[in-house]
Amino acid sequence: MAPQYEGIVNHISQYVLLSDQEKELFCSALVYRKFRRKQYLLQEGNICTYDSFVIKGCLRQYEVSENGRENTVQFAFENWWISDWYSMMHAQPSVYNIEAIENTEVLMIEKNRLEQLFIEIPALESYFRQIFLSAFISLQKRILFQQKPAEERYQEFARSYGWFEQRLSQQHIASFLGITRETLSRLKGQQYRDEPSNV
Repeated sequence: MAPQYEGIVNHISQYVLLSDQEKELFCSALVYRKFRRKQYLLQEGNICTYDSFVIKGCLRQYEVSENGRENTVQFAFENWWISDWYSMMHAQPSVYNIEAIENTEVLMIEKNRLEQLFIEIPALESYFRQIFLSAFISLQKRILFQQKPAEERYQEFARSYGWFEQRLSQQHIASFLGITRETLSRLKGQQYRDEPSNV
């Protein structure tokens, strides 16, 4: 098995068991792609036809409001899936952009091939059902998250996702939190001042 497939096979193994033959069949359906920083996997208005698994790097999914403001809805780091599932499942133009914010390597699988694999490898359907359920739960949490005051949003973000904060620009974090960069700077400064001193 080629090295680029090890991460996705290990990820699947956390949810379901596949035979060696099933692993080979699944991996044969994957397309390995590299994207440079600021390159797009998907642009608004195009139909999404692939689901993408991040091997290395980071992607950002966002939409642009009528006033030109970017609203980031998701980041995807190593071992995360990302797609516009509505566009992919209904063959509708996407309202989202998916952009590489680091040099990124992904494995992509085309919608029709994935549906065929669900028949050929029943356990694979169980795996993706669990992935989709996890994504749905995350969406529900995000809806509640966006209703909280800005200070609580940042505190929750720092608590839950602080491990990747250093890999994101202030602009992208602010876009994810639904606040301005100035507000983000103020909240970060306030948190720093509130931290107990070790002196």
